[in-house]
Amino acid sequence: MNRKVLIADVPQMDGCYSAALAGWELAFVRTMTEARQALAAQGYALVVAGVYFDDSQMFDLLRMLRADDTHAEVPIVCVRGRPGFTAVTSRTLETTVKALGGDEFIDLVHYGDEAAAGAALREAAKRLVKP
Repeated sequence: MNRKVLIADVPQMDGCYSAALAGWELAFVRTMTEARQALAAQGYALVVAGVYFDDSQMFDLLRMLRADDTHAEVPIVCVRGRPGFTAVTSRTLETTVKALGGDEFIDLVHYGDEAAAGAALREAAKRLVKP
């Protein structure tokens, strides 16, 4: 089974993803250019994109993935992992992610601690990645 996960987010979230997805093969990208290169180089079982990826280009990444037939079937989980200055509500983010073809939005900020947030992400990965 392919256990490669492309993580598109800010470096401050690396530890959270590494803990939540221990046992998966993680590749971290910070920019749209790096994401395009990584996607062209190999196939991923899952893409996780953070709200603050590459100066808040999460939705651009989502659109790019869904417009490309090569990646159209790859599950995408979008996350807000850190509180920020955005006035956008969790519900608005979730609605937009779904409208753009994302499979799930998880607002990690709303979980009581990092372990609970990580468990939510881990469960989403298990549910969305088909063996």
